Amino acid sequence: MEFRQIAVLVEGQTEAAFVHEILAPYLQPHGVYVTPVIVKTSRLADGTTFKGGGMVWKHYESDLRKLLAAPHYRCVSILVDFYAYPKNGPGADCCTRPHDPRRCAETRIRAMGEAIDDPRFVPYVVLHEFETWVIAAAVAARSALGDAGVAGKLQAEVDTVGGDIELLNDSRQTAPSKRVLRCWPDYGKVTDGVEMIRDAGLQAVLDRCPGLNSWVDRILVR
Repeated sequence: MEFRQIAVLVEGQTEAAFVHEILAPYLQPHGVYVTPVIVKTSRLADGTTFKGGGMVWKHYESDLRKLLAAPHYRCVSILVDFYAYPKNGPGADCCTRPHDPRRCAETRIRAMGEAIDDPRFVPYVVLHEFETWVIAAAVAARSALGDAGVAGKLQAEVDTVGGDIELLNDSRQTAPSKRVLRCWPDYGKVTDGVEMIRDAGLQAVLDRCPGLNSWVDRILVR
């Protein structure tokens, strides 16, 4: 089997934990070894760097080009939220009315690809944020780490969009993370979120999130 190394640029610790603890074990049997890299957002004169919360496209672009300059990576990808997409990012102005987030995410993915212009780059925009996958995992497991009541409440949220979990976002008040906190007040993003997906299994989340499934498929064929 041919072994392939892949880097995924992520916004913060939660996404890095997802890549390291959930995605990497899923891909490894296919000969794919994936490394998360948290975006660097600033650098002091003494060389100290700050990572995470990268809301400016230049930070992502700079790190992507550095990673693509490393020849040992078969491909370089990115996890960036639709909900928190950089306002100056490629395709950021694509949202028109009537709002179609899936079409807009595809526009942004295509625009990122054109902006970086490297065949080894695999762009991806998460609909709508990490908690989308947490909701999918809870619905699949019918339990939020042992709490069936929370899973039932999250299922009711999913029912409002006809079962299409990736469309769960209407405003800042109803983003997936806000829905999770409303149904699961003790939710901790880095710990509970990753553990919830691990508990349900990544495949169960892929089955309910076509955008995520498509991204993983694109990585696998590189």
